[in-house]
Amino acid sequence: MKKSVAFVLLLVFLFPLSAIGFGYHVFEIRTEPEFGKGIFPTSVKYQFNFPVPDLIDGSKTEFAFRLDNGLEYRTLAQDPVTGDIMAKNPSMYDFPKEYTVHFDEFNLFFAQGFIDTGFSDNDLLTAFVSIDGRFEMAFERLSWMTGPDNVGGVFWDENGALRFPSDEFLIGAPELSDDRSVFQTTISLGLKIDFMHDTTTTRDGIRAGIYWRFAPEWMLLTDGSASFVLSWNEIQISRTLYVAPNGENRTWFSIVLDDYITYRGIIGDKIPMYIQRDNIWGPNVPNAANVITNRLALTFYGPQINSRDTYPSVMFFWDLGWALGKVMNTHSGEKIYESVGSYGIRCEFVVFSIAEFYYEIGCSYDPVFAEDMYVEQRFGFSVGI
Repeated sequence: MKKSVAFVLLLVFLFPLSAIGFGYHVFEIRTEPEFGKGIFPTSVKYQFNFPVPDLIDGSKTEFAFRLDNGLEYRTLAQDPVTGDIMAKNPSMYDFPKEYTVHFDEFNLFFAQGFIDTGFSDNDLLTAFVSIDGRFEMAFERLSWMTGPDNVGGVFWDENGALRFPSDEFLIGAPELSDDRSVFQTTISLGLKIDFMHDTTTTRDGIRAGIYWRFAPEWMLLTDGSASFVLSWNEIQISRTLYVAPNGENRTWFSIVLDDYITYRGIIGDKIPMYIQRDNIWGPNVPNAANVITNRLALTFYGPQINSRDTYPSVMFFWDLGWALGKVMNTHSGEKIYESVGSYGIRCEFVVFSIAEFYYEIGCSYDPVFAEDMYVEQRFGFSVGI
């Protein structure tokens, strides 16, 4: 039933778009390092901006539809039955924890800007509202079957029995309940502040945003697998430390220091994995009522080759994260104060702001409830028009 509802909704939203030949389109193809070593595309984002006039002279008005679908690769972090954090007792959970998720998400949103800054494409203030829908279906990873005598995966054990049986609701991973598929609808509201002098290879100023996402069980067309209120708050402060211009609105070389601070607050008893995202390299911060993250990054740009939007860059980053308060998706009432930390390097080459090729390597020196450091590397690309 959930698959049918998702399919019908996608047809309703997509069919009118096929008849429209004007407006602004965004198309982006992405890769996941966990699939084909980052070589093959795994997800596609499409956005159509309806051609609406600006409601306020000199400020941008935007009405758009966005569709994002493909594959995600996740790691089970909480016991689906009890909600216990697995990293606290790793010996109790000695089985594969990685799995694959097919997802389709749509957003129909309206944004209105206020106060033209004169130095940015964005207005000083932008308010937006959106109606969102998301379908997911989880599968075992192909790598779980290592031989005829070892076929135990995340969802099924070696004897072919369900590892986490549930006829109704898995508290620790509500999106994996029943047939491991969901269809959820939400409402989002937000306000963004942009006072950033941004020329791609130089940045000076501040950006901030406040964002709420509501998913009550009584939402229209939802299947009841989500129940939460999310508050997402972010601040970016940037400063160009050095720039060597080439006299043609381009730079030979520049150094930019950025600091990104986020606070995520959640209430509710059914919080799906895609809402728990954070900006930490390595493992996610534990699923707590309050999560704070900080990324300090030093980026070396240049040179801009023939145009402003073709350039290489090397970024050195240091990530910190804290989980504070009640552990979510559990009835235990446990409260935690857990920190995580990592550092690394990201090398990137951008071609005409259309294609982006990257390589990342980082060290998690303070993993979740563990002292053992480990190193990861990733590479891939994205193409957007």
